[in-house]
Formats: sequence, structure tokens, C-alpha cells
Amino acid sequence: MDEIKIRPDKISVGGNIKRIRTAKHIRAYDLIRDLQLEGFNINKQRYYKLEHDLANVYASELVAIARYLDVDISELFK
Repeated sequence: MDEIKIRPDKISVGGNIKRIRTAKHIRAYDLIRDLQLEGFNINKQRYYKLEHDLANVYASELVAIARYLDVDISELFK
């Protein structure tokens, strides 16, 4: 089955990721490294695009990001 892509529309998912990450004093570098260790194909450029809603995000990436940030996934959609 193909991976589901979530396109930012009226909700700034990337902005919410950045807001939560910075509020928790987590460096983007650390989050990227952890996602890479989990097997995600993500680098600084792609992560920048995700945080600025310039790229579609995969559902599995959202789950991993929410887990890393220690928040319920619904927090990313507020």
C-alpha cells in the first residue's frame, strides 16, 4: 500500500511542528537525526520544507514527529 501524503491546506502543520519543537527547546538537527535513525528519508532541506509547509508530509512522518515531540498527533493539526 502506498504511503499517505498530507498536504498542508488551511492548517499549518509545519508551523505547529516548529512551534511545539521550539517551545520544548528541541533542535531541528536532533529531530532530523532521530527520524533518520528510524529509517525516514529526511534531511535538513526536506525538514525545512515541512516546517514551512512547502512540502507534503507523510502520515508516518507525522506519527514519528509527534512521538518524538511527545505530543498527541492532534496537536499538530491545531
